[in-house]
Amino acid sequence: MARMRTRMLGAMLLAGTAFAAPALAATPAVAVTAPPVPKLIVAISVDQFSAALFDQYRSHFTGGLKTMADHGVVFPNGYQSHAATETCPGHSTILTGRHPSATGIVANSWYDHAAKAQTYCMLDPSSPVPGRPDAPRGPANLKVPTLGEWMKASNPASRTFAVSGKDRGAITMAGHGADGTFWWDDLNGGFTTYVPAGMNEAARLAPVVAYNAALAAKWLKAAPKWVPLDPKCKVDLGPRRYGRLTVDDELPPLGWIAPAPGTDFSKDSYFQSWLRASPVYDQIALDLATQLIATQKLGQGAAPDVLAISLSATDYVGHRYGAESAEQCDNLAHLDAMLGVFLGKLEALKVPVLVVLTADHGSVDVAERAAQRGMPAARVNPKTFMAEVGAAVQADLKLDASPLAGDPYEITIVPPEGANVKLVERITTATIAELHKRPEVVEVYTKSQALAGLPPKGKPADEMTLLERIAESTDPVRSGDIMAVLQPYTTLGDPQSLGDTVAGHGSVWNYDRRVPILFWWPGAAGFEQPLPVETVDIAPTLAAVVGVKTPVVDGRCLDLDREATTTCK
Repeated sequence: MARMRTRMLGAMLLAGTAFAAPALAATPAVAVTAPPVPKLIVAISVDQFSAALFDQYRSHFTGGLKTMADHGVVFPNGYQSHAATETCPGHSTILTGRHPSATGIVANSWYDHAAKAQTYCMLDPSSPVPGRPDAPRGPANLKVPTLGEWMKASNPASRTFAVSGKDRGAITMAGHGADGTFWWDDLNGGFTTYVPAGMNEAARLAPVVAYNAALAAKWLKAAPKWVPLDPKCKVDLGPRRYGRLTVDDELPPLGWIAPAPGTDFSKDSYFQSWLRASPVYDQIALDLATQLIATQKLGQGAAPDVLAISLSATDYVGHRYGAESAEQCDNLAHLDAMLGVFLGKLEALKVPVLVVLTADHGSVDVAERAAQRGMPAARVNPKTFMAEVGAAVQADLKLDASPLAGDPYEITIVPPEGANVKLVERITTATIAELHKRPEVVEVYTKSQALAGLPPKGKPADEMTLLERIAESTDPVRSGDIMAVLQPYTTLGDPQSLGDTVAGHGSVWNYDRRVPILFWWPGAAGFEQPLPVETVDIAPTLAAVVGVKTPVVDGRCLDLDREATTTCK
């Protein structure tokens, strides 16, 4: 029945919410070489928007990405220079100026020895989420302040808002004490937030209540749809195999399976899964961001404001279909068009605005497709990997159970109850030995090596050693005990059904680390700097433009004036 439904829906060929044609931001006759002191800073993170994707589709862009690339300050070789190339740590660097080793956000989750279990990066028992007693969320695990906090400390009239499809995209960029931090939640049926101690739930949700209600009413009348935008993306992929999942030629491209008309999005898991891996997911985030600018009068107060926007669809599309899929091609066409409309609205505000766009990490394409195109790509099942290594160590040391937890990238030793230091050392030695036996493994490092391995300040991100990359992701408490580096082009996971993850990220390799960084403001006379910079450079650059003193940061100020070195003075 589910298969029949899938085929019927697929025949609809993405029938769905049509997106407006790109409204390009106009460029005034007199170009502005240096950014103005902004009244509104808009920081956009496009989840999984690798520099490779930016390079590949740059000539195709006609909307907002073209505006930023043609008229902005472009750093095509930006880096999330650390090793833990995941959403939570990547977002934590953008507006803090610190590497994950300092932000404390070392992964999307890590092993909590006290709880004897994995803990989520944004888990915050002190900050309940309305209607979700099982999932408190908040910034408690973020150890450092963000740009919005620096600005508010300088002038309490400054405000910070954040919008994302993911809680970890919004919270890490907003930081502590933000005026509004919102993300999409299926169970709440719209955008939600967390409620800090002493604050009122209704007041915290007030900025999104009307938006949520209007969106629910609209979708109950007609489900959103993904209408193809770029005809060049409609290719015949034929049969595809991803791990144990075979997609036969009787099915249409997966992204083009529309939800059934009249679906109640708050109660339908298929709809919710479809939504995340579609351009509609970014459209609603940008729509809410636009509404917040209007209702909260951002950029029109006595002090400059920050609006952080994390767009999540590119990540879900990349995971579900791969970076080189027809779905990702068309998704990026939609993203470009949506950003064109959004930049036009920012320009229409007639206040000084500064926009920066980057990504939290890159990605590698589906292993099977990459292998077909000549790369030594392979797929590794992380559960099997960990089980085999753990079983070998258990047998070697005659333990009652595997002493290992985590994943191949970051392994935590969980010794038997009452184990002494010597046994832990033996487990470590045995685990490293087993890892070196495996052909998937390139190198192995211990936490102590990583903590001592930080690169010298100023070392170019593309010149860093593997250990230096890992060091920038290592926290003395939260990080695993052993870090394994797998062969390049390795994909973790073994998909078995439609909707499973077929491609991913998280490695130390540059395809996961390299991201674009673009700055733009109305009237900008931009330039391009191809030398490597880092996402930790963004916050100190924005602070310099707005005239706010930074605390200790890992990044440096980037000059945005092509004719004189004025930005960083």
